[in-house]
Amino acid sequence: MFCKQLLSRALTRPIFRSFSQAHVIVPQPQFDKPLVLPVKKRPNVMKVIERESISRANVDGRSDLFIRRAAPRDRLCAGDIVTVETKNSMAEGAATSSFTGVCIAIYRRGIDTSFILRNLVQKVGVEMRFLAYSPLVKRIDIVHKGVGFRRAKLFYLRENPGKTFQLKLLRKAGK
Repeated sequence: MFCKQLLSRALTRPIFRSFSQAHVIVPQPQFDKPLVLPVKKRPNVMKVIERESISRANVDGRSDLFIRRAAPRDRLCAGDIVTVETKNSMAEGAATSSFTGVCIAIYRRGIDTSFILRNLVQKVGVEMRFLAYSPLVKRIDIVHKGVGFRRAKLFYLRENPGKTFQLKLLRKAGK
């Protein structure tokens, strides 16, 4: 009953006024042409911040190891035998530890660049991931350049560890 009353009222009232009854106001244009700002090449803010943070963290020139455009003899590649010396804490005079292994993967992500080293410790495969620009990483040394590896990620060495550890240099470096 109530709905019928509302519907009858809505149908009896004029909803729209005719065009002659409505007053239309058209604003005058303020400008001759739309404002067009000159297109300048503005730097990407995040890239600038990332570049600055890498330059701050690059205390010993370690960013040269992770440049993709560098020659393979100058940069860290998968298959290289690497020794990483790390601090155990940020305290002054804290103890350091080192880990030597075969680099099986490198993840180049700007300031978050990391790499994975694999070695056998007491006949158990151990993998460690290191952040390249971490303040806890004291030193990164390439002991021996890998030869004969044609992949970017050497995860197949997990199933066949004997292939990697036939290298005598890795055994010597681990001792």
